[in-house]
Amino acid sequence: MNLFITGGTGFVGKSIIPILQANGYRVYGLARSERSAEKLRKMNVLPVMDNLTSLSTNTMKALSECSYVLHAAAHMDLTYDKAPFYQINVEATKKLLRLAQENGIAKFVYISAAPVVPGSPIVNLREAEAGSGLPKALYPKTKAIGEQQVLKANSDTFMTLALRPPAIWGPNNHHYEDLLANVKNGKWRWIGGGRQILSTIHVKNLANAVLAAFKSEKGGEAYFVTDGDRRPMRTTFEAILKAEGLDPGEKELPRAVAVIMAHVFGGVWKFLDLKSRPSVMPLMIRLMATEFSVSDEKARKELGYENAIDFNQGVRELVP
Repeated sequence: MNLFITGGTGFVGKSIIPILQANGYRVYGLARSERSAEKLRKMNVLPVMDNLTSLSTNTMKALSECSYVLHAAAHMDLTYDKAPFYQINVEATKKLLRLAQENGIAKFVYISAAPVVPGSPIVNLREAEAGSGLPKALYPKTKAIGEQQVLKANSDTFMTLALRPPAIWGPNNHHYEDLLANVKNGKWRWIGGGRQILSTIHVKNLANAVLAAFKSEKGGEAYFVTDGDRRPMRTTFEAILKAEGLDPGEKELPRAVAVIMAHVFGGVWKFLDLKSRPSVMPLMIRLMATEFSVSDEKARKELGYENAIDFNQGVRELVP
């Protein structure tokens, strides 16, 4: 079972690859530099030297050796620079889909994102209840466009499927570096007290969802996948921070103040066409200061998705 993966050296890829290998998959990984290639070799992955934004014959040759694709690479950032979002999340996905079709891939699984659905708050949302529009922020908007391309490409001979994880967590998650830095510097505040529900998924549970997706006979569908419980945002991040030996404290920021700040910063950054990251923006409010919870009942029923790990087990793995 040969599988081609993008994003193999990222947090999600590095965590999922060993689980794929333990389940019999031989993994080919896209590498844009020798440094990335060496990281893949250390994981017993066959590196494919290429760039996601300009895929060449190297990728085509690797795809011809594989039956499966896991597209996990994405540009995820809190900036207003449109170019990399569209180049990586939209155009590169479109080209990879075409090459996968042309080279006989049987199943293409796309790591999408739960925030691709529009609206706020999101409360225990099921796939059939989601709105049909696009979210406003660049990351979820371009991921939604990429997801639409993936699902549209589904056919009897080329099955495609999208997984929609919410906040992904687990050991060695570099996406939490800013969070840890803010706590260490005494800048962390619980927006609105942090009592709103936030769906999450441990990276090992996401790996289980990927395995279920490849084994299923489903195609052309998108699935929310989560840890399966309803948990306040504060419960999650207090546990993660304390496992790192950090105390987030009790300081709070009223939600109304945070919302005003986000829209002011966002407006200024857009007006001045700034490419940097503002300290607060509307997407952060949508995901961190408002309920964002989804139901994965469909994935559990149709794909046979099951948890690999529960919340308390996941927290214990974080302790150094």
